[in-house]
Amino acid sequence: VLRVAGGMKRANPNLDENQVLLRALRDFNTPKMPLHDIPIFLRLVNDLFMGLTVDSKVDDDLKTKITRVAKERGLQYDEMFVNKTCNFQELLDVR
Repeated sequence: VLRVAGGMKRANPNLDENQVLLRALRDFNTPKMPLHDIPIFLRLVNDLFMGLTVDSKVDDDLKTKITRVAKERGLQYDEMFVNKTCNFQELLDVR
């Protein structure tokens, strides 16, 4: 998580360190969690960083590509599938 936070801070030096750490904790851990555990984890993180909100980074280009490829291959796709695939790509980018 600290490596991820360091990379985010270098990429966005104007962000507050608490915002960077909150985003790193959330974005690094949620892709690896089962769907039913995510709300519990997010409540815990929100308790640690009370009153602090950080928007999720959204890669619209990646979402468009995922949807296009899923259509081409005849796969079922919905918002959860697209979001999980984006989360997985973010996880791969970190490693």
